[in-house]
Amino acid sequence: MEAFRDQYGIPHARAASVEAAFRAQGHLAVLDRGLQMEYVRRKALGTWAEVVGSRALSDDTFSRRVGLAAAARRSYEVLADETKAVFVAYAEGVNAALPGSLAGCDLPEAPATWEPWHSVAVYLGRHVGMGSMAHKLFRTALLPVVPADVVWRVRANARDELVVVPTGAVHRVDVEGPPEDHGEKVREWLNGLAEVQTVAASADPAAGSNNWVVSGAHTVSGRPLLAGDPHRPFETPGPYWQNHVSCDAFDAIGLSFPGVPGFPHFGHNAQVAWGITHGMADDQDLFVENLDRVSTRTEVIRVRDAEPVEITVYTSERGGVVVQDDAANTGLALRWTGTAEADRTLDCLLPMLTTTSVAELDEVMRGWAVPVDHLMMADVHGAIGYRLRGRVPTRDVANSWAAVPGWDAEYAWTGWVPFDRMPAARDPEEGLLVSANNRPSADTTPYVAHDFAGPARATRILQLLREGVAAGGADGDGGTPGGTLDRAAMERIHGDVASLTAREFVASLEHVKAAEGSRRSQLLEILRGWDGTMGLGSIAATVYTEARRELLSLVPLPDAANSHAQLLSPQQRTGTLWLSFQSLLAGARAGDVTMFGTWSDAVGQALDQTAERLEQEIGPDLEDWTWGRLHQCRFTALLPGVPAVAGRPVPGDNETVRAAGLHGIETTAASSGSVARYAFDLGDWENSGWVVPEQTDEWYAARLVPMHYDWEVIERIGTPIALGAAADLEEAAR
Repeated sequence: MEAFRDQYGIPHARAASVEAAFRAQGHLAVLDRGLQMEYVRRKALGTWAEVVGSRALSDDTFSRRVGLAAAARRSYEVLADETKAVFVAYAEGVNAALPGSLAGCDLPEAPATWEPWHSVAVYLGRHVGMGSMAHKLFRTALLPVVPADVVWRVRANARDELVVVPTGAVHRVDVEGPPEDHGEKVREWLNGLAEVQTVAASADPAAGSNNWVVSGAHTVSGRPLLAGDPHRPFETPGPYWQNHVSCDAFDAIGLSFPGVPGFPHFGHNAQVAWGITHGMADDQDLFVENLDRVSTRTEVIRVRDAEPVEITVYTSERGGVVVQDDAANTGLALRWTGTAEADRTLDCLLPMLTTTSVAELDEVMRGWAVPVDHLMMADVHGAIGYRLRGRVPTRDVANSWAAVPGWDAEYAWTGWVPFDRMPAARDPEEGLLVSANNRPSADTTPYVAHDFAGPARATRILQLLREGVAAGGADGDGGTPGGTLDRAAMERIHGDVASLTAREFVASLEHVKAAEGSRRSQLLEILRGWDGTMGLGSIAATVYTEARRELLSLVPLPDAANSHAQLLSPQQRTGTLWLSFQSLLAGARAGDVTMFGTWSDAVGQALDQTAERLEQEIGPDLEDWTWGRLHQCRFTALLPGVPAVAGRPVPGDNETVRAAGLHGIETTAASSGSVARYAFDLGDWENSGWVVPEQTDEWYAARLVPMHYDWEVIERIGTPIALGAAADLEEAAR
């Protein structure tokens, strides 16, 4: 066993056996991310408040009520023996380094031994907040008090949706939402639920992801390129760790979750590359439960520098109750594919690393359940492919809108959407595949979900790819090969900050009137001459964002204090509303006056209010109203003693390819976006590149650093890593 660090500190490990390779991966993960591993383990087990105090109480309560620890144990027990051997070896590597790595950290006690099932808990904890729960909480809160058609319009989906397959197809999908009387049913089922204790940690609605794959017909090398960037909240440390692990069975490199072996989402071996975006599938349901008809237990959460907190955990046959109101004897239980039954997703991790073709990797995905992802694939033989991987339950259509009664068998899960009916594609004629959390296909059967990201990012990526193909002389239909796309072209797409939503807004200004020489007239002139690029020096980007904020304040949704809207976290309410703008804008342009009234009047008033706000907050000089002044990254520090990545001005917004998402109703700070970027060149693995926020200068410049894969290069430029106890474990295993 040996390991090296390249010039960016990225570890590369080489061992003889599979077990030794994962032992090395676990050991190196601790050396680089030991405190983060303690954090994600404790967060999944519901014990992080023991380290940081009461600020972690809500998260710990949620993890315990969902039952992540018990679910992880169940899932670990059903894994195949060869998978368990991987997790055991990984845990051995972790334990060889964990005590020493955390010796100087501010922990209340020495870290517990890392058990193999802890990695399953970490994996579940990483994904429980990414399901459809947040969307259903939103509608459960609002349907009883807001007309169903209004609630249904406040979604990120656009009126015309770009689908993943077939490439470039645009469809009107999901035109109809809940029936008008559905809110009355929800109100009756909730049984007066109002003064609730809400601990459900909603996913960040401003997050997303991009990925795309290009066939060799359009590339310089003649082999595919696969690229993308996962989007999550900006946190320090980031969720992904760059590493490279090799043995006699495989040679794999990619982005891992510290605490989980393998490369479940982004990586490549010697012959196949893969990358994902969040599939946005409906894999979680909320069930209304009568609390006196479910099992009950109490648990005690130890809180640093405070008294222990005793919580009541209610569990029904549907799942753990995550929202409860004891006075109303009512709660909402979460049923999720990751906890509903023992899950064998992680049996896929090792076979992924030994696949030799897209077809083989696709077949491995039959065993994948959590999460549901848009998986892009490519191989050195020239194949490219797409698969919506993961399990989606079959159930009544009412489950898809909001919470449903747990006591009624009509709403029970009845099975799973068959693997062969999930959207997929192989070697499309155009040679391009793109996903950006948009709808997988126009087919509404089988039901996958209602809620997807709008098409702005996916449409822009496809535009840029087609422009690159056209520049190389291709006909765009798979005819003459272009042969001009390379890693540099992928980097340019990563860094693109043109907003198609902003362009639609500019196009809507035709009938907005203003008195000559007025401030409104000045702003209209700035916007009408703008190309929608959200650059740091753009004044128009600031005006557009502030006007968008003012317009969304007109949307008739109740304040959080109203009735069942207490179910809704402020972040979820404002984030969902912010991302609904592209859909609401399309409706307004089509003549819909429900949300904004007469559009030209609403925009004119919004521009007046924008001018007033910016003059008060910045000053009267328009030259000072630059987007970079308002839009700066805000990283959250997760760990005690680990400072956050420094914030800097950043271009883009939620709908640009270079995502720098904001909850614009609350703040213009960038709180989520690309937490990694990568480009895999299957014509020359050594020409691949990647970056994470910890490589701060390169990340802010949207520039990739080398992804070294050739062991001759690694040995020449690398610095040896002393594996110490991990090497001793390997010797003992022999």
